[in-house]
Amino acid sequence: MPVYNAGDYLVDCVNSLLGQSYKYFELIIVDDNSKDDSFEILKSFEKRDRRIKLFRNSKNLGVSETVKKAISKSSGDYLARMDADDISLPDRIEKQIEYLEKHPKTVALGGQCLLIDSNNNVIGKKTFPTSFEQIYKYIFRFIPLQQPTLVIAKKRLPDNFVFYVDGMNTAEEVELIFKLFQYGKVENLKDAVLLYRIHPNNTSLKNVKKTFFLTLLARLDGILKYHYKPTLGGVLYTIAQTLIVLILPQKLIIGLYKFTRATSGNKSSMFKYQLLSFTPSILQK
Repeated sequence: MPVYNAGDYLVDCVNSLLGQSYKYFELIIVDDNSKDDSFEILKSFEKRDRRIKLFRNSKNLGVSETVKKAISKSSGDYLARMDADDISLPDRIEKQIEYLEKHPKTVALGGQCLLIDSNNNVIGKKTFPTSFEQIYKYIFRFIPLQQPTLVIAKKRLPDNFVFYVDGMNTAEEVELIFKLFQYGKVENLKDAVLLYRIHPNNTSLKNVKKTFFLTLLARLDGILKYHYKPTLGGVLYTIAQTLIVLILPQKLIIGLYKFTRATSGNKSSMFKYQLLSFTPSILQK
């Protein structure tokens, strides 16, 4: 778990991990030189639970390098990702490990998400495709997996596998998904496993246009580096999304996100689904 200035949410986040029904894990936390009280909060948790391994960067390195550092400190067969402002549901890890143990061809597994606000109120949901075939197909339309739900079967990857590219501080998971496609299936559970927090400091929402174009570059890398074969429909959707990002102001794009993810308005669900298909990929994250 990478942490940067997440003091307002860390207690709920860490407690949700320590309270998992699956107990046999190490919680590796790397503080990316936070300027708030994050590191002090984490040190208090470290004193209370031996499963926590806490590290701190001497300077701010960004998400990708911080996560890579955490991975380098890990010793387990599975890697579970978590963001410092989210909340894992109590049986998340147990369900995901059980599924991965039963499905040896699956190399990574995510799940569904409920959206919460700064006060832990449920304000919406994110529904992702579950099958590998759907995830493979739709990655050129939207991001088909929420990164902090991800559990990776490290033992099914080569020892020299590079998880993240240095310097990628948003949309970093897109290239990772293309890499994982080369070694097995990437799937999602049908169950909700995470409460994903929406707040003004979400990394991916600070500059949605920049994040979208980083996503676009990752898709191109998927074709050129990792031999991904998009459908014609996927290419056309990507072109349409690019035009939307170029034309619409950022505030309107974020407004579309809030509309398509709202829990109310079931009568317009078909219209919302069609709109969601054309909403830029970053808003599917």
